[in-house]
Amino acid sequence: MKAITTLPALLALCLSLPALAGSDRINKNIEFQEEQPWAEQDYALPDYPQTPDWIEVKPDWLQQNRFFVDAKTLSVGGDGVVRFVSRVLTPSGVENLSAEGILCKDNQYKAYGFGDSINHRWIASMRPQWLAINSADKLRRELRELMCPSHSAPRDAAQAIASLRDAR
Repeated sequence: MKAITTLPALLALCLSLPALAGSDRINKNIEFQEEQPWAEQDYALPDYPQTPDWIEVKPDWLQQNRFFVDAKTLSVGGDGVVRFVSRVLTPSGVENLSAEGILCKDNQYKAYGFGDSINHRWIASMRPQWLAINSADKLRRELRELMCPSHSAPRDAAQAIASLRDAR
């Protein structure tokens, strides 16, 4: 008995759908945008650090080298890349600077340039390219863990800097 009474109601509903489709009752304001492929934003090498704010990073307690990130140069781009100047200091006092970026979501890094400590200038990388952060790269793995919450870009540089400082 219920099937007989529901059938006319169902039929009436089906017949009214074409009428509703032509009316203004259906919201046509929703527009979906296709997801755009990721594109890296332009990046210019920062000024050579004169008075850096070095934050020490300890990726491995067995390391003899000391590793630092300059808080003054750390930035988070709209493209999701955390960019910074890093410093490696050997036990004999040799210093190596590099301007790098970490693409948090893809676990990759790029070296944009290397420091010339004699002339206090940057030497741009000839062919900068994104490379995977592998398991042997303890420094970059540690930097990604500290600066990229849940392996995504931090909301801003202050969040990444606070995370680096808290890890000390």
